[in-house]
Amino acid sequence: MEHTALSESKDSLKFPDNFIWGTSTGGHQVEGGNKNSDWWVWELKGLIEDKTVSGRAMDYWNRHEEDHALMAKLNYKGFRLGIEWARVEPQKGCFNREVIDHYRRILQSLRDHKFTICLTLHHWVKPSWVADQGGWMNPDTVNDFLRYAKFVIDELGSFPDYWVTLNEPMVPAIMGNFLGRLPPHRHSIKAYRSVSKAFLRAHAETYHLIHSRHPLAPDGTKSKVGVAMAYPWIEPWNSPGLAGWYERIAAFITRRAAFAGWDYTIRTGKPHWIHGGPAVAGIQDTYDYCGINYYMRVSLKYDRQRHGQYRIDSTKAPPGIEVTQTGWQIYPEGLYRTIHSVWKRFRKPILITENGIADDTDKQRPRYMIEHLVQIHRAIQEGIPILGYYHWSFLDNFEWQSGFAKRFGLIAVQHDDPGLLRVPRPSAYLYSEIARKNAITKEMVEAHAPDLVATVFGD
Repeated sequence: MEHTALSESKDSLKFPDNFIWGTSTGGHQVEGGNKNSDWWVWELKGLIEDKTVSGRAMDYWNRHEEDHALMAKLNYKGFRLGIEWARVEPQKGCFNREVIDHYRRILQSLRDHKFTICLTLHHWVKPSWVADQGGWMNPDTVNDFLRYAKFVIDELGSFPDYWVTLNEPMVPAIMGNFLGRLPPHRHSIKAYRSVSKAFLRAHAETYHLIHSRHPLAPDGTKSKVGVAMAYPWIEPWNSPGLAGWYERIAAFITRRAAFAGWDYTIRTGKPHWIHGGPAVAGIQDTYDYCGINYYMRVSLKYDRQRHGQYRIDSTKAPPGIEVTQTGWQIYPEGLYRTIHSVWKRFRKPILITENGIADDTDKQRPRYMIEHLVQIHRAIQEGIPILGYYHWSFLDNFEWQSGFAKRFGLIAVQHDDPGLLRVPRPSAYLYSEIARKNAITKEMVEAHAPDLVATVFGD
């Protein structure tokens, strides 16, 4: 995508021509019926906070055409979706032809509606047979994943405009293998490092697979491959005395464990100390673009009572800071700072692959959206090439350990509604208007974030 200079207007913030206004989803979270997966097994054990199971989820698997038509009606131009490994390869080495053909129909429908397609190959969920063999701790799993990836690339490689090899790889590495809050509920530094290295290898080899087997994107340019990386803005609480020193050390290590170590390895090709060696062959410069998933700021506060969390409380917000229904700090400035940090590191075009808020009332979402898009526009004005924005999420969905209790959708869907009626929230129409105009207008800011008017428009 070529970036044109932004036209100046005292009444609107214009975005570049061909900027992608999209929405984002995860396969397991919206498709339903992903029964051959490790998450399905964990859900049936009653380990989800609201005691639900993904079940039919939002039945996107069967209702995708309806959803695509609704997205098109709302002027959304891009869609990020996932392929579920557990569906494609329900048993080791046995690929399901009906499933891959069904995914082909889904992707063809998106193409027919002229969406820019961002396709994720792995969004945390594994086939149950992979989990049974030790998951990413088993050295065979990377080769198993590459066999699956090759099959999908060969079958569906003509569709994606953007490829996401892995979604937020450090989240399952940390939350699933170090802190034990997600499957497989391990508590091990060794497991974190082993899984991290497996993900690095899986990404590197998948990157090269895509470029060798499908070197061109649908528009005839080079295929664009990256990772949707989670970038929380991590800061110490800055308590006085030794507690503050401990918080600063914790923030330093957490940033490296969460994303900085990974980024260092992609940029330099060298192993980072947080993951350990040896070097991963072919890993250097395996980003054609940088995917940013950004939601929140995390403030790390010393708490001597939290033995299982290394005496760090990451759940509190400083006084006066607004939080979402998940308890996450709303900090739009963090997206701007993250964009700058990632641009400085890689000098590659940036795609905002996720950004959104849990808000079943839709009272916070319009302001949240405006505030974060203002920060993206600010970065574009400073010359950083940002390709587009995929809002999380198109639909309410199964939000992992939160179940269906946290609602991120522009489109409201009640999972226990027999008809799974899709009801656009007011924010869905706001986003539609932004996409239609390719701009944030002064009227939008006045309506949803009035205290920003003077800052944004100079009034």
